[in-house]
Amino acid sequence: MNNCKNLVCLPDSFYKLKSLRRFYLKGCSRLEIFPEILDTMKMLYELDLSGTALKELPSSIGNLIGLVHLSLDDCENLVRLPDSFYKLKSLERFYLKGCLRLEIFPEIMDTMKMLYELDLRGTALKELPSSIGNLIGLVHLSLDDCENLVRLPDSFYKLKSLERFYFKGCSRLEIFPEILDTMKMLYELDLSGTALKELPSSIGNLIGLKDLNMNNCKNVVFLPDSFYKLKSLRRFYLKGCSRLEIFPEILDTMKRLYELDLSGTALKELPSSIGNLIGLKDLNMNNCKNVVFLPDSFYKLKSLRRFYLKGCSRLEIFPEILDTMKSLYELDLSGTALKELPSSIGNLIGLKDLNMNNCKNLVCLPDSFCKLKSLTTFRLHGCLRLEIFPEIIDTMERLYELDLSGTALKELPSSIDNLVGLKYLSLNDCENFVCFLDSFFKLKSLLCLSLCGSSNLIVKNLFTAVGDRPVNQNDPHGFSSLKKLELSESNLENLPTTIKQFPLHELILRNCKRLKSLPELPPSLECLDAHDCTSLEDVSSIKKFFKQPLFCQDKPYRSLVLNFSNCFKLGEKGVGNDIDAEDSTSLEEVSSIKKVFKRAVFCKSLGWLFTNCFQLDQKAASGPETPKLEMPFEHMVTLLKDYHQKAKKELALLHASLEVKSRNGLISKA
Repeated sequence: MNNCKNLVCLPDSFYKLKSLRRFYLKGCSRLEIFPEILDTMKMLYELDLSGTALKELPSSIGNLIGLVHLSLDDCENLVRLPDSFYKLKSLERFYLKGCLRLEIFPEIMDTMKMLYELDLRGTALKELPSSIGNLIGLVHLSLDDCENLVRLPDSFYKLKSLERFYFKGCSRLEIFPEILDTMKMLYELDLSGTALKELPSSIGNLIGLKDLNMNNCKNVVFLPDSFYKLKSLRRFYLKGCSRLEIFPEILDTMKRLYELDLSGTALKELPSSIGNLIGLKDLNMNNCKNVVFLPDSFYKLKSLRRFYLKGCSRLEIFPEILDTMKSLYELDLSGTALKELPSSIGNLIGLKDLNMNNCKNLVCLPDSFCKLKSLTTFRLHGCLRLEIFPEIIDTMERLYELDLSGTALKELPSSIDNLVGLKYLSLNDCENFVCFLDSFFKLKSLLCLSLCGSSNLIVKNLFTAVGDRPVNQNDPHGFSSLKKLELSESNLENLPTTIKQFPLHELILRNCKRLKSLPELPPSLECLDAHDCTSLEDVSSIKKFFKQPLFCQDKPYRSLVLNFSNCFKLGEKGVGNDIDAEDSTSLEEVSSIKKVFKRAVFCKSLGWLFTNCFQLDQKAASGPETPKLEMPFEHMVTLLKDYHQKAKKELALLHASLEVKSRNGLISKA
């Protein structure tokens, strides 16, 4: 009878349904009274009253002697439960989530062995009965978001079967009771968002505890010295405990704790005994604004894999690493006050990812940097005072990404070519950078070079150096692997003609406000993005892209993407409309060109670029493969398709069909 919104009562003879097993009344929002059960009902094992208007259950509820599942979720008018509740000896699951007016849970006058799940989330309970220990079979107890809950009974420890206990968001709960006896089964305890100031010294009696969550306990000021007795603990979360200033000494080894989150706490330091966390793998101290140093014993964390110190803005010194650490592969020091790294940094022999973005006090890196043989990514973005990058006195094969954007570097070290695996190099906004040394052009693996916001001097230096290098048939300019060049936001008025010597697939020129023309571009180019180049007037050089074969019998199709949106000066003087490629009809929707297409997005005044390009073959133009596209008049997407005539071994005519619809419905065809 779920969602019978007009149902207001049930017959008194309901109890005569002796064979009834399941009774569903969910969402009967006008049902206020449940009838007395005048005789036992052995067969009924599931009763769903969630979302009804019930204010109470009948005192004869105990006659449902076979009831296993009882749901009263979201019964917002429910104010009390009958004292006979304990007579439901077969009950296994009892759900009361969202019973906003339920303030009192009845005393449990006798043991209930079968009840293993009790959900009291979001109720108005202020406390649990002292007889809660009679729920001897209880496994899962949830009190999340019980904002009126102020205390727990001292008999809590008697719940010997309890495995999961949730108190998240109980914002008035200030005291956790002493645990007067061992609790072997409890393995998950969530106290996040409570008003606790401390944990009891007897916390060590939770000998089976694996997960302890105290995130956002903003009143907690200290942890008990007995913390180390939690020998089964695996995860301990203290994120956002903004008044926690001291972490206790770890007086004995803790083998199983592998994740510790201290981010956003008020800690000034870690205990010297931190090395006793011999199983620790993940340590998070992000945004610990008061931490000023790390213990010398840090290197003893032999199992540590990830260490996060992002935003520790008062941390000035990183400790010496007195022994090798094989497992640590991710270290985030971004936003710290470090001035340098220790010379022993090379002992982090497993380190793969080192992040030092926005370390504004960093002035130097150790010469031992090259010993980080496992390093794959190194980020130094925004290190404003870093003027010198150390010589790389030995090859580093695995480092493939290096971000030096926003640093004070004037040049790269002469040994930069020892980064033999480097693929991505960012030098964005390096205002002091003046030149590329010859060794730079020996970076054989470089795929992407980003020089966004760089000066004219450095960009011209790059192209001049390429143009001056001797031509070699196999490697004409030193980095034949370069596929992407980013020059966005530069002040160039013209690109040097030597750019055609680069084997580029992508050229990004976004927001180059002073750029006026494009020279001949690399024939390998597949993507040119000149969005918002508002001074750009001459792009006639790209005509050559439409004169070369785009498809060959023995090669795959190659795409061409051109973006000149916001290039207002292109075409006829003073003519040009804003183009937004993302507003265009999706090319994926044009079924005839799912596999091959060439796309160009222009202002509408660029039609002159394609004069005599389209020689329409009547047969092809009427065939099913001819691409057609319909879109607003100010948008134009050019679709090109090549056909190869195997017999003649020559490129067939280039066929294209355009349909452009204006906003007033007029259609123009090309």
